[in-house]
Formats: sequence, C-alpha cells, structure tokens
Amino acid sequence: MDFLQLPDDCLDLIFINFKLEELLALFNEIHIRFDEAIERQLRRFRDLEFSMRQPPVVKEEAMILLGRHLNSLHINVGYSTKDKDVLKYLNPLCQGASEGRGLKALKLDHAKWSSDILGAILKVVPSLLFLDMRHCDVRDYQIRQLLESADKLSALALLHINNQTGDSYLQPQLLNRVPSLRLIHISVLGPLPFSPEDLAEQCPNLSFLISDLIKSEFKIYGPPANLQNYYSCYDVLFKSP
Repeated sequence: MDFLQLPDDCLDLIFINFKLEELLALFNEIHIRFDEAIERQLRRFRDLEFSMRQPPVVKEEAMILLGRHLNSLHINVGYSTKDKDVLKYLNPLCQGASEGRGLKALKLDHAKWSSDILGAILKVVPSLLFLDMRHCDVRDYQIRQLLESADKLSALALLHINNQTGDSYLQPQLLNRVPSLRLIHISVLGPLPFSPEDLAEQCPNLSFLISDLIKSEFKIYGPPANLQNYYSCYDVLFKSP
C-alpha cells in the first residue's frame, strides 16, 4: 500500500496512535505529506511537561516545530542540571513558541537562572499569561527584565530569599506599568524586606499572595477575587495531555 496516496483523515487515524517522540523522529524524514500529518497531531501535546532527568529525545528542528504549537510548558530542571543541557531544549522550544505566540503559561522548577536562561524566556514573555518561578533561584534584576517585557502577564509566582533575591522588582511604578498583572505569588524564605500592605495600597488592582515557607502559612493582600482566578487559571494552564 502506498501511504502517500491515503487521504488526510486516514493519515490522521494512523498518526494518532504515535507518541510525541515517535512523531518527531519522523518529521522531515519521509515526505511533506507526512510532515503535514505530524504537525496536525502536535495539538495533542500543546501542554508539554517533562523532567530533565528523562528529557525527550528530539531533534532541534522538531522542537522548534513543537514550540509553535505550545499552550503551556513545564520543565523540571534540577539544580544539578548544566545550563547547556537545559538550553538544548529551552532555546528551540522558546524560539518556536515566540513564532507561534500561543504559549500562555511557563513553569520552571529547581533552576538557577543564568543570563542564557533569561534570554530564552524573554522570547516568550510577551505572550505569557502565567509565569511560575516558585522553585527557582532568580534575582530581582532578572524579574525586572521579565516585567518590562510583559504585555499580557496576569500572574507571576516566584521565590524570594531574604538577602539574596533583592526587591527592586517590587516598585509600584514598575508593577503598575503592567496593566494585565493581577497577582504576584511570593514564596518567602526569611523575613519580608518590604511591606505588602503598603505595596497593595500603591497597586490597587494587584493582589499579593505571600507564602511563608518557614511558618507554613500564607496571607493575601489586595483584592481577594484575584486569588480565586489565580488557582483556576493554574489548573487550566498546567494540565497534562
């Protein structure tokens, strides 16, 4: 049987049984009709989650293609993972996502943000609604750059380590410059270097969810409705296929 003679719907019925790595291994290897059929299947993987302990074995060109179709991306990096290893995936996925402009949510776990990782993320920040960095080592100047590039960001989650992270990103003039921003979830290690009450008063449309990791308690400052929207969006955006 000549598979190239099959109509699109038959090819779709065949490729729907393939896993992500199996699909992308065939991309650009056989015929353009196969490539088109493979790309139609990528909507099944638009909410992508993987760990750098067992990353997908995928060619760079195929990762760029996949990135164009992403709705959400969640990578468990691991602090022992070398930059070059995570960037092997993050760079092409973010490049593709910046072209497709459909990536709404991004979550990195257990990563120390370097300038190269920040550069990759900055490519997709304009389309993001939700950015979760609660388990990452990120500095205040990096957070500032992210906020300055954000056009649609609704919720930001981050880890604040006293005497390490810095607080220059918590300036009302910067936060109020992102009109879509409704909630910042700050997980805190150590005493707060700022007053959330004063900040909520100076940013009336913004809520601050402060989670104290030492005391295992949290407090909400600002409009409480934003908290409900935060959790409902989290569940929708970070769903696995």
